[in-house]
Amino acid sequence: MVEYLPRSAWNARPPNGGPGNLTVSRVEGAVIHWPGTGSTSVIHSKAAVASALRGWQDYHMDTRGWSDIAYQVAVDQAGRAWTLRGLRTQSGANGGTDVNERYGAVLLILVTGEQPTAAMKATTRGVIADFRRIYPRGTAIRPHSAVRPEPTDCPGDPARAAIARGEFTPGHSEDDDMTPAQMQELKNFIEARTQAYALWTHRQLRKDLSAVVKAYALDIKNYERQTDAADAARAAAAVWATAPPSLQVDGTPAPEQPTAPDPNTDPDLSLPDLDPFPDTPAAEEAAPNGDQPTA
Repeated sequence: MVEYLPRSAWNARPPNGGPGNLTVSRVEGAVIHWPGTGSTSVIHSKAAVASALRGWQDYHMDTRGWSDIAYQVAVDQAGRAWTLRGLRTQSGANGGTDVNERYGAVLLILVTGEQPTAAMKATTRGVIADFRRIYPRGTAIRPHSAVRPEPTDCPGDPARAAIARGEFTPGHSEDDDMTPAQMQELKNFIEARTQAYALWTHRQLRKDLSAVVKAYALDIKNYERQTDAADAARAAAAVWATAPPSLQVDGTPAPEQPTAPDPNTDPDLSLPDLDPFPDTPAAEEAAPNGDQPTA
């Protein structure tokens, strides 16, 4: 959670009454504001921020007739969070009773053209997270220009762009806070690294595949060298010795093939004469009903 500087840190005046607390069930989100001074003189030091807050409170109470400074919390460029009305008290900054009842109000202490710092954005995310813990339905984060009934440029283009990029949303990483040029540079770097990795992978695969092919070819040669050619010759002779003449392509007996003596068998033992086509019966059976076949 964020550490909030108390009202005494900027020597705030006590409020004149006020609208009371927000109704939890009605709150839809938080609205981002800026002071809209029209000046480019930055407000960075703690003393300068405290002085500015007192001036805005005087204007809101004495000139506008409001009960207090209009906002709930202020966040400066150093990342300090300042208690104004407080997160539970309804603001007077959003431009009407209805929008003040539906939204909180966070003031970013920015001047014209000033970009919010990383510290400001980080603290604002913390403030929004605290706001959401109090108002679970209040998840919207909107620029003042999106909710005010009359036109306004609040909270300025830089803050509006940061809202659109989600830089005030709790959980957002500062690593994502890049300019378009930085994003393009990162994209180019990623693409170059991707192409380089693809080329390296292709070359490595070619090397690995070449090694596999060479090893396979060597294995084949070794296998062929180790194969006993005599075994192949004995197998062929055994096949031809048992094949009947009718299975020869030209009807003639197969030529005798030289056989090598097998020390595991009896040299006098011959293979049986197997005829795969036995003769048919010599006599036909009589036809049914006593009929005899005719010539």
